[in-house]
Amino acid sequence: MNDLVTVATFPDVPQAELARERLGLEGIQAFVFDEQTGAVMPYMVGSMGGIRLQVAPEDATKAKEILGS
Repeated sequence: MNDLVTVATFPDVPQAELARERLGLEGIQAFVFDEQTGAVMPYMVGSMGGIRLQVAPEDATKAKEILGS
């Protein structure tokens, strides 16, 4: 598999999961990274740059359009 690309970041896990589900409905497989850290230590999310939503490089443009980012 190719390296994944970050298409959006979120301040919390629920928002990232909603975006992942939205992309899934459009046929794009997406992955949420840093969710465990965000769930256990939410105060660290800001310094980490947020909860990352990543997709395959070939899906990045479409994913950004869907998410409006």
